[in-house]
Amino acid sequence: MQKSALALLVDPRSHAPLTLTNAVERDGEIVEGTLRGPAREFVITNGIPRMADVGDAGQRQTQQSFGYKWRRVNTYTSSAVTDAFGEWEVKRYGFQSADQMRDYFGSRRRILDAGCGGGLSTAVWMRPDWQRRPDAEWYGVDISEAIDVVKARLGGNTGTCFVQADLMDLPFRPNTFDTVFSEGVLHHTPSTRAALASVVNMLAPGGEILFYVYGKKAPIREFADDWVRDHIAPLAPDKAWEALRPLTALGEALAKLHVDVDVPQDIPYLGIKAGRHDVQRLIYWHVLKLFWNDDFSFDENNHVNYDWYHPRYAHRQTEEDVRSWCSELGLTIQHFDTQQSGMTVRAIKSGPAS
Repeated sequence: MQKSALALLVDPRSHAPLTLTNAVERDGEIVEGTLRGPAREFVITNGIPRMADVGDAGQRQTQQSFGYKWRRVNTYTSSAVTDAFGEWEVKRYGFQSADQMRDYFGSRRRILDAGCGGGLSTAVWMRPDWQRRPDAEWYGVDISEAIDVVKARLGGNTGTCFVQADLMDLPFRPNTFDTVFSEGVLHHTPSTRAALASVVNMLAPGGEILFYVYGKKAPIREFADDWVRDHIAPLAPDKAWEALRPLTALGEALAKLHVDVDVPQDIPYLGIKAGRHDVQRLIYWHVLKLFWNDDFSFDENNHVNYDWYHPRYAHRQTEEDVRSWCSELGLTIQHFDTQQSGMTVRAIKSGPAS
């Protein structure tokens, strides 16, 4: 942990200031120590303040689920996965290229990466040769042990700091960041709206938030997804991973049919549009998520299905929900991308820039 972080960190619930004791430094970084407040204390290990005091049972399950998933580094760091995800991310956020996205983040003073996971989303724009302002700071926060994975992966970049914390109880002073980035995380909390409010509270007036949240799907798929999740979420992470392999295999089998079907008319009460549909994609979007991409390995495909079905919290919302939340929280939308999977938003917090 960089010493500069001490000025920003507070007790995540009382918001009281913290004092560093028993510090061990190595190469200018605080690698061990204790952060003490009036009523509680938090340890620093591996250079990471451990401040995720999770009381909600569903959130603890999600914490364990994602810790397991992101530790399986071989299931999301291949060029096939990173290239496909990077292209999708860049377009959704309204950038013309990955270089333009990197330039944008390189121009920001202090970034909160709210739910950075294993760094898949962040690595799209954070690279070793990343050109950024000399005073830039990036704070990666994750509730799970993925924070150690992302530190090993991205910690070589200058100005980075890693904190294990809950998005619902962030350990920073309000109005601290000029940029908040939260890619596919807010819906993995007890309340998407409350999580959005929590991270917006960290954003300085005039600052920009960039986030992606799941959208509601067709009615049969909503039912089937919840049915599968109710069976998968109670399992231990390794058991859930194995339990999803038959579903992933079915996705593969359907994709390899390479068969299209003509839907003669719209079926609005099922959310199905008339036209030509690949059978696997028709089922995927309207009946059951069984992801398959021929360019990915089996475990990489299984990773995507696990990501969807194992976390207890995986809320889906409508476009109307997201737009109303932004209005209520004083956010002026600059960019809004709606796809079948979800909504990607860039918005400015009201008030003069600090």
